[in-house]
Parts: sequence; C-alpha cells; structure tokens
Amino acid sequence: MKKQGKIHYAWWIMVASASIYAASVGIIVSCAPILYRVVAEDLNVGVSEISLYTSLMYLTITILLPFAGKILNKFDIRYILTIAGIINVVAFGLMGTYHSVFPFYISGIALGIGSTFLIYGSIPLIMNNWFKAKVGTSLGIAMAFMGVGGAIFAQVTGILIESIGWRSTYIVLGVIVAILILPFSIFVIRSKPEQLNMTAYGADEVDVNASKVEKAPETGVLKSGAMKSPAFYLVMLFTGLFGLASTVSFHVPNFVQSVGFTATMAATGVTCVTIGQTDGKFLLGAINDKFGIKTALFVGIGGGMIGVVALLISDSFGIGMLYAGALLFGIGFSGSTLLPPVVIREVFGGRDYASIYTTIMSASTLGVAVGTTLFSYLYDSSGSYYTVFIIVIVLFIITISSSLFSLNWKKKLNY
Repeated sequence: MKKQGKIHYAWWIMVASASIYAASVGIIVSCAPILYRVVAEDLNVGVSEISLYTSLMYLTITILLPFAGKILNKFDIRYILTIAGIINVVAFGLMGTYHSVFPFYISGIALGIGSTFLIYGSIPLIMNNWFKAKVGTSLGIAMAFMGVGGAIFAQVTGILIESIGWRSTYIVLGVIVAILILPFSIFVIRSKPEQLNMTAYGADEVDVNASKVEKAPETGVLKSGAMKSPAFYLVMLFTGLFGLASTVSFHVPNFVQSVGFTATMAATGVTCVTIGQTDGKFLLGAINDKFGIKTALFVGIGGGMIGVVALLISDSFGIGMLYAGALLFGIGFSGSTLLPPVVIREVFGGRDYASIYTTIMSASTLGVAVGTTLFSYLYDSSGSYYTVFIIVIVLFIITISSSLFSLNWKKKLNY
C-alpha cells in the first residue's frame, strides 16, 4: 500500500466534499432566492414564475433519486461529479443571459440533474468508503459547509446585485461554483482508497474489531415489510411536510424586502438562516445522542415554529426580531435533512435502511418542489407572507405529530 503521509488522504476527500457542498447547496440553492425578486421585477413577472425553476429542479431530483444509486454503482464517481458540476455551472451561469422566464425552467431541470448527484447520495458514499473511523464527524463537517457556504455567499450575492446587477451576479456566481467543484472532482475525488493504492482512514482499527462487528448484524425490517406498515406512510408524511415547510428559507430574502428592508438586509437574513442551519446540525445531533430522537424533534421543529412566529411579527418589532426568527428557523431547517434519516433508522432499523431511506427522502424533495412555487403563488396572490407563515406553523404541528406516531408504532414492527 502507498504511504499515507502525515495527513491521511481521506481528509482531503472531506475538504473536497465540503467544497462541493458549499457550491451546490451554499450557492445554487441558498443564494437563488436572493435573486428571485430582482429578476422578477426586471422581467415584469411574478416571483412565483421565477421560483418555479427551483420547483422544477427539486421535481427532477425526486424523479431521478431512485435511479441515482444504480448510476453511482456503475460509473466512476469522479466522472459523474465532474459532469454534474459542469451541468450546474452552465445552467446557473446562463441565467444571467435570459430575457424571459421559460429558459429559467430549462436551467431548473438541468440543475436538478446535476444536483441529484452533487447533493444526494454520492458524498456520503465516498465518505463511507474513505472513513472507517470518524465517519459521522467527517461527514458532519462536510455537510456543515452547506450552511457555511450559504452564509458567506449570501452576503457576496447581496453586494454583487447592488454593485453589478443580477445578470452579472449569476455569471460571477457560476464561475465561483466552477472553481469550488471542478478542481476537486477532477483532481482530488476518488471513489475508493484502493484507486490510489491506499487504505481507508481507521481501517486498521476496524480490522482489529471485525469479529465483534460480525457478531452484531443489523436488525430491522425489509422495505417490502415496512411499506405494509402505517409507520412507513407516517414517516413519509413527516419527511414530505418537513421538506415543504423548510422551503420558507427560499422566501426569507423576498419576505425581508416585502416588509421594507433592503437587499443587503435580505442577504443578512439568509445568512442568519444558514448560520442556524449549520449550528443546528451539530446541536440536534448532540441532543439526539444525549437525550434521544423525541427531544431532538421537539427542539428542531419547535425552534422552526418559533422562528416562523418571530418572522410573522417582525414588521412590528424590527429587524432584530426578523434576524432572530431567521436564525431559529434555520435550526428547524437543519432538522429537515438531519432528523428524517434518524427517524427512519429508529423506526425501521438498519437491515434495509438504504432502500427505505431513498424512497422516503423522495417525499422531501417533492415537498420542496411543491412548496417553492406554492408559497410564491400565495405571496403573489395576496401580496403578503401572512398566509404562508400560518400554513407553515400548521405543517410543523402535523410534522411533529406524525413523527411521534411513527416512533410509537415501532414496537408493532416486531424486530
């Protein structure tokens, strides 16, 4: 085996993964809503007509996600990520050249194709191949850059819009996405350590304890059995509605401007959401480990609900209340990606986890697809986010209820 060096190559894989997340989520997903309003005003269309491209993006992900695993297993991941990166760079950068809404929809579908592989599935698979110890820590650090990237580039986006206009902003951000993804996907990412004649980080430790691991096989139910249980559909309801409610994050910048604040303040609101999202992953993970999933659910969903209430009343209490609400909602937003996998494993076990997880998470991406346009339409129809925020509060109530019911159903699965 090749000498690993002072810094194990697995940590470079983590850095590459963090950079890819910062670009594909931190810029393409988190910064897109900052541009909705200015683009809509310039093209003289409703915000819902522009945000529909994000719905199409997530709808495309929903359709492709069940097939992504087969593609990732068949082809080299670095080639898949490179092609996906190029697709996203071109689709996002070209938005600065459009003069009508229809081309945005084409870009949205293209972004869905690229994001299926850049955001979902590939990075956790790579990290699991390269880390046999500290898997959770390394993946958690990489995933945190979804929020870190959003926090940094939301500010950059706000400044760019006011200084060079939205068209040049898309092009500049597209170039940054290329810089953050392509060098890493081409030169750093490798699917497995064996491709570089190396061993995974912590592999020696795993080998020593291999016999112990073999004596503790995974328990749980098969997907076919899970789908016959009401718990499966309760978890799917929980995951889908959580994804739907989380799309309020896309509307924070437009909401901030709709109540009279500037684009720069809107960007700061997005930064507050992403800070809450980043810190929330660590907070909810620690609460889950120490106090259990039910406590984590109450803290995550409760934080999101309080955050929405704070946003709802912020026009009366000022920008400080708005930033606090955005921060708390960010904690709830973090739960939409962190809590469903934990609930799925808690309810159904690990025996057929990957198959069950992929199917249920499709409900989340579908929820995001619906919510992005639905909430924009409600705003365009009423000129206010009041109705949207009331609906989201109701969604949070249903979300916590369905998750608790599914956890209580676990005992009836008999495994």
